[in-house]
Amino acid sequence: MKNYLLLLTVLLGACKSSPDFKTFPKIDAHVHLETADASFVKTLEENNFKLLTLVTRSESPAVIRKEFEYARNLHDQHPADIAFATTISMDGFGEPEWQENTIAWLQESFDAGAIAVKLWKDIGMTFRNADSSFIFIDDARFDPIIGYIASQNKTLVNHTAEPKNCWLPLTDMTVRGDSSYFANHPEYHMYLHPDYPSREKILAARDRMLAKHPNLKYIGCHLGSMEWSVDEIAAWLDKFPNYGLDMAARIVHFKVQNRDKVRDFIIKYQDQLLYGTDVAVNDRGNATSVEQLQDIISNVWMEDWEYFSTDRLLTQHDKVKEYQGLHLPEPVLKKIYHDNAVRILGDFKAD
Repeated sequence: MKNYLLLLTVLLGACKSSPDFKTFPKIDAHVHLETADASFVKTLEENNFKLLTLVTRSESPAVIRKEFEYARNLHDQHPADIAFATTISMDGFGEPEWQENTIAWLQESFDAGAIAVKLWKDIGMTFRNADSSFIFIDDARFDPIIGYIASQNKTLVNHTAEPKNCWLPLTDMTVRGDSSYFANHPEYHMYLHPDYPSREKILAARDRMLAKHPNLKYIGCHLGSMEWSVDEIAAWLDKFPNYGLDMAARIVHFKVQNRDKVRDFIIKYQDQLLYGTDVAVNDRGNATSVEQLQDIISNVWMEDWEYFSTDRLLTQHDKVKEYQGLHLPEPVLKKIYHDNAVRILGDFKAD
């Protein structure tokens, strides 16, 4: 009888209930929607999901305007389901009119409904001064722009640097998603470019920028490129307790670290972490199509939900043969999936 009761206890413990996925309020705070087809919104509504789509890249005003129009139109059609972040162009950076023109563009974007500004990794990894030195985010020429974002009570959503794997050989990378990405994007594989800035130098510039703008609302994308170690992330969150980090495309890095340590980390920093995926939806054939969005529900959103909300043994393709779900408390789930995005982004109301 004792053995039977012990087995029953183990079985019950392995089947802890989790909240219902479809009805639980959820925000994916990091997606890229480049489509005029809004039919996928029905899928969002059926699964109680809201999205923040990010206009990104800085090299081309024409590309920015095109992405911006997609985002604005989707938001205009479905303001309760889709919010958007604008970005800035680096075209003309350093010229006398650049700051004035950039602030005018941001004001136009905010008037159109943008609730945030996305700055991409190309600042610190691509753009250079006339003398070939790299331009970093703490450059004083950005100060009026970032100050303006803060003055308008908007949020800076910032992709700085890349995962630590970026500076390693492909064979040494810890997750398959990284090795696949950098194999296909050697221009961003810093192991191949030792003359480019180190991850540490890029992140240090980010921190200096934040120190100059203490009133800025800030979300660091992709766990702030500190995904490899929850200890490093924790130290940064302690240093900047008012800022948030999204988990887009980096959740897999939790799975290759100690499960209990990751769980304790998320519970401790539950007020500073946001759910995100980096899912891209467009009609061009080189990203997820609108018709494939239902597959995202099964293959991305549901996989993440099972990881965060259950304690089941799970498997996936990304060099993680088997891992156990975290079974986070429901109040923690609500913060990382919903409340933190609403609080930090401010104007994005999920009601």
